[in-house]
Amino acid sequence: MPPAEAADAPTPAGRGVPGAPLPVQLHLAGRPCLVVGGGAVAARRVRTLLDAGAVVTVVAPDLDPALEALIDDGPVHLHRRGFRPGDLDPDGGGRFALVVTATGDPEVDRAVGEQAASAGVLVNRADEASAGDLSFPAVVRRGPVTVAVGSAGRAPTVSRWLAQLLEERLDELLGLGPEGYEVLVDLVEEVRTELRDRRRQGDGEGTGVTPDALNWRAALDGSILDLIDQGRRAEAKERLLACLSSS
Repeated sequence: MPPAEAADAPTPAGRGVPGAPLPVQLHLAGRPCLVVGGGAVAARRVRTLLDAGAVVTVVAPDLDPALEALIDDGPVHLHRRGFRPGDLDPDGGGRFALVVTATGDPEVDRAVGEQAASAGVLVNRADEASAGDLSFPAVVRRGPVTVAVGSAGRAPTVSRWLAQLLEERLDELLGLGPEGYEVLVDLVEEVRTELRDRRRQGDGEGTGVTPDALNWRAALDGSILDLIDQGRRAEAKERLLACLSSS
């Protein structure tokens, strides 16, 4: 499986509880994923997986209208029946990257989860997230920026509530419009690449910038965000480099 992209280390004040789930970004584009179940929860999981570019197979005897619509509109493989152990092997071509079980029947969900675990496949149990390998967080998206909120699978309502607050207030908090996040990410990526190139070429001395251990948090101050929001990208880049050189 391709490596998952881990989040940056938290600040001391933000350390989690020992043994808490590890927040990661799982790359599933082009990877086969199985969803067992045909209800509203299964429909949400299928939509999330499709948005991630996964190749989705659904096994369910009955389908919620929302899931029916996804299957009609999207590239979803459907087996309209109950789950069978052989379903964990997609067409004999290797195992699934992820199995989601959301049948609403605890015994079936438990059986699917146990068989997936035995096969060494990551599993999400919609009925009991802590019994699986991963849970689906509530998500706020702004272009390439994703903010995920989770509660270790214990209280999804709390996660959704906090995500809604962020959805409503994130733009105001940062002072960025909807397109500003794309510019911000592109700009930081460009600067990071330039600094790495300078280091590889041995040109770090004399530039005023030390590529290692830069204080990006201090450099990305409000003035840079203001410039980005005003469409003044070149000035924002100049300002960012100046802040980094003094950090």
